[in-house]
Amino acid sequence: MSLMSSKRELILPFAVFVIFMTTVSILWNNSLKTQKSSFIQEIHNTGNLRAQEFFSSVKYNIKSLENLKQRIEMTDGSYFQYWEQDARLILEQNPSFKFVEWVDSLMVIRVVTPLKGNEAAMGLDLSTHPRSAEWMRHMAHASTNISSWTKLYQGGNAFLVDVPVFFKGRFQGSISAGMDFTNPFNELTSSLDLYAIEMQDENGTIFYSKNNPSTEDIADEYIFTTSLVIDPLDNRKWTFKLTPSDTDFMVARQQDTYILLIFATLVALLTSLLIYFYQSSRKKNIRLSYANNKLKDLNKSLKKERLKAEKSSLAKTEFISNMSHEIRTPLNAIIGFIEVLKLSKLHSSLQEYLSLMDISSKKLLLLVNDILEIDKIESGKVSFREDIFSPLEELKNVISIYRPNAEEKGLHILLGSSHENEHSVKSDVGKYGQIITNIIRNSLKFTENGEIKVFYREEVRKETLAIEIVVKDSGIGIPKNKLKTIFDRFTQIDAGKAKRHEGSGLGLYITRRLVELLGGKITVDSEINIGTEFCLNLEFPIAEVKQDSCLPSAEQIDLSGCKVLIVDDNRVNVIVLKMSLEKLGIQAESVCNGLQAVEAVAQNDYDLVFMDIHMPNMDGFQATEEIRKINREIAIIGLSADVTKEAIDEAKIVGMNDYLTKPISFDKLRNHLPNYLVKMS
Repeated sequence: MSLMSSKRELILPFAVFVIFMTTVSILWNNSLKTQKSSFIQEIHNTGNLRAQEFFSSVKYNIKSLENLKQRIEMTDGSYFQYWEQDARLILEQNPSFKFVEWVDSLMVIRVVTPLKGNEAAMGLDLSTHPRSAEWMRHMAHASTNISSWTKLYQGGNAFLVDVPVFFKGRFQGSISAGMDFTNPFNELTSSLDLYAIEMQDENGTIFYSKNNPSTEDIADEYIFTTSLVIDPLDNRKWTFKLTPSDTDFMVARQQDTYILLIFATLVALLTSLLIYFYQSSRKKNIRLSYANNKLKDLNKSLKKERLKAEKSSLAKTEFISNMSHEIRTPLNAIIGFIEVLKLSKLHSSLQEYLSLMDISSKKLLLLVNDILEIDKIESGKVSFREDIFSPLEELKNVISIYRPNAEEKGLHILLGSSHENEHSVKSDVGKYGQIITNIIRNSLKFTENGEIKVFYREEVRKETLAIEIVVKDSGIGIPKNKLKTIFDRFTQIDAGKAKRHEGSGLGLYITRRLVELLGGKITVDSEINIGTEFCLNLEFPIAEVKQDSCLPSAEQIDLSGCKVLIVDDNRVNVIVLKMSLEKLGIQAESVCNGLQAVEAVAQNDYDLVFMDIHMPNMDGFQATEEIRKINREIAIIGLSADVTKEAIDEAKIVGMNDYLTKPISFDKLRNHLPNYLVKMS
């Protein structure tokens, strides 16, 4: 049954192929006939045109002799005095002329121009010459005589043209010339490379040919032949032949037709195959249609689940952002009070407790920052600044920060560099510092004995600086089966309830993502109980470094007497910030919302406003816009736990001079405020 079905499926494709090829064959034969007819017509048109040009050229050249005859006859022979000049002018203007001579009525050659090379013809008596009869016959009829292709006494061959001259009522002689039309004919055929041309006189002598015509191998229908009566009195005719110069001329012209035939055959074959495959696949299409409907139903279900997942992811992101903001707000107060208490004189035991509180609060802040950083990375909201900094100098700064922590554990951090003159680059110094910090923190966390070696290398590549930083520790190492996952989020080496090292498992994940966003690469190699080596490769544009002017340090600047307004609805935050400012000698006042802030600025002379963002009645952005309407000079610094890029961008748009995120340390205040409160000591 299957074999019979297969044979039935072949009938229609085979019939289509036969019909298609029959039609193609008929069209192809018609095309060949049309091409042949067109080419024959082209040969005849070209032959007619070129023959007329050739014969016109002959008549034009002979006309110059007849014009000389008229000048002599009109002057009754006086024009003979200009014979030499006129004859030379004819020779110069008409390359077909070999010489011009005067034959008197006794048939004796009296003058030849030019004489040189034609001395043998001078004084020659033509009365006994074989062509004397035709010369006399033309003189009697006063018509121009053109001889056959003739061998000359002085050497060579030419046509002899005789023009009889009559004046004073009788025959005086003839102007004769030797003519060879090769040069003018060559000019006429310079663009006829596709054709061969042949000219014969009435005796069949070939006196001109082009492209070596060979008519034996070419059919008569492709040969154009015509004749011209060049001398009516003697019935002399010249024959003009034009043929294709290439014997395979039709092959080249029909090549495209053969290509089309092959193409049409392939199309016919493919069409037949398509019909066959279409018929053989019809049954399968029914099953596929059923499966496709099932797939559509499945896709609808997947789409619903994807929307649910997206909503869940969005809710998670919003939750993380809100919770991080809510955590940072009270954390700001805790860290602020710790900063204030650290500046106070406390009992040594309390100082120890305070130090532990400081460490714990900063660990909590790092965890919150990591969560926010992941939220920004995964939502595509990471922004990069363009700072100018030295990568080596920034590396030294990070190491100097963590060197005390290392020494507390009995470790050493060693820095090696092959460069004394470090270059400056243009990139985000914060992101660069965060990457190095995370790597060094990781090494410190998992190293109990020994040392941490950091090696820095840089290389200038045209307009960029390629840097390589290697951090090698002598810590616990990473198992080989975990090397590939070490940069995944929430991944730790000692996971589980019995783990000995703290951490969220986010630091190296954030590091890898930041390195990728900066266009760099980070790799890791490790051995258990031997240590771990991180290799970081980054490339930054080189920046021109401007010489810093000699500015006093933050400790040299006296801020006493400055007046600052704190705008915040959180009482604890206000107390902490006030205490920090008073330690710097700054007088601080506070209000709890934006409306009160606008009124306070209008009624008082403040040097600076610390503006919280989230407040009742009027938020910090609205309050800033209102203040800018009445005071364009006062410095306004946004101070909020909201660290999103959108909040920072909006702060700049509404007119804030700067934007600081909570919590803010005492050292950061002391280093930052001189930019806006300048009172030198």
